[in-house]
Amino acid sequence: MNSHKRVQDSRPYTLAVSQYSAPPAAGVSDRMALTELMEGYMTTTLELRQYVRSLEARLRNVSFVDVRQLFHRIGDASERCASFLDERIQDLGGHSRNSALNGVSAAHEDIADTLSFAGCIHQIGVRTNTLATFASHTKSFMDRAVINGDYNSLHVMTDCVYQISQLIALIQIHLPTEPSMPATPPSPSLVRHSV
Repeated sequence: MNSHKRVQDSRPYTLAVSQYSAPPAAGVSDRMALTELMEGYMTTTLELRQYVRSLEARLRNVSFVDVRQLFHRIGDASERCASFLDERIQDLGGHSRNSALNGVSAAHEDIADTLSFAGCIHQIGVRTNTLATFASHTKSFMDRAVINGDYNSLHVMTDCVYQISQLIALIQIHLPTEPSMPATPPSPSLVRHSV
């Protein structure tokens, strides 16, 4: 008679991890620096969202339905982008910033509501220009990920560049975001990350 032998899997046991998790050999310091950089851009995205929401709220009594819908679409797109960045930050081992969504919103709500319509448009432009620098800031991280064979991190960065680019394109197509007032200094969170 044939006896059934138990076949043992020759592949080493691997832990179930996120699809974006780095291989054990990847540099932890690179991932932490990337996480900090992404947190700064997520904060900028949330600030942008608050200025858009402020304009959307002011337009509630305006009969220009298309204008209201435009700000609603941009506000939703910025919120989705911030949530996407938050999820990728968690995938890279950073802390969840879901509580930051409310904190950033509350901090910028008062500022956004005191600005004129043109002032909010200007602030949206400033943050859009800041977000446009994400790809150049992540290039060195992407290069190192390729060199180290950390294709999961490379995939995360590529996805983030795409999401941010989509938000920027939506804003640039519909809003005149060229800063017309003197530029404000970059937020402290981005100054720390751009060094």
